[in-house]
Amino acid sequence: MNEKLNLMQKLNEAAKSIGAVHKDGKNSFQNYEFQSEGAIKAAVEHAIQGVGIRIIPNYEIINQYDKASKKGGSNHFVDVMGTFLITDGSESQTGSMPGSGQDSGEKAVAKACTSAQKYFYKQLFNITDQEEDPDTTDSNATDGEPLINSQQKDRLDRLFEALADVTNKDKEFVAKAYFKKVGSVDKLTHSSANTLIELVTNKLDSYVDKEDQSA
Repeated sequence: MNEKLNLMQKLNEAAKSIGAVHKDGKNSFQNYEFQSEGAIKAAVEHAIQGVGIRIIPNYEIINQYDKASKKGGSNHFVDVMGTFLITDGSESQTGSMPGSGQDSGEKAVAKACTSAQKYFYKQLFNITDQEEDPDTTDSNATDGEPLINSQQKDRLDRLFEALADVTNKDKEFVAKAYFKKVGSVDKLTHSSANTLIELVTNKLDSYVDKEDQSA
């Protein structure tokens, strides 16, 4: 059956089979949960094997620098551009995704590559973390669109605090940069709040590695 499908159709079938990938990792230092690289890769690998697709990565370092840590040490930062060849042996498509990694040693490059691959997979297959629970949303928004709820506000507050810590910036400054289009957190809808949570989490993932921060 798969031989009769073109590459786009195979990608669509793979995406259907992945479903939600729940957050299985927890950063105890910065107090947030995330989808681990292993969980994302396992879900994607199973799906693409089933339809006969391979995704071949290639990475180019586009920036790297060192920055002093608060403890007096030095952290190495690396930015890469990942290029991903998607093929079934007959047709091919190419996609790209940037990635960033931080480490006190040579692992920064590997972490940057891992970040690029993880988020390329998430965007290519539209991988979410879990199904929406309607009981956790407020229903007082206009036009039937629920507003941000208390759990989402708390999550964003903790994410902004964590991002401010790793970037050495004031939390209010960080939050204001993300709220500049809507004005304030209270004007966010439930769906836009989820989008913002994902965006800030992705940014934080590019800076923070839980093992190094917990050490």
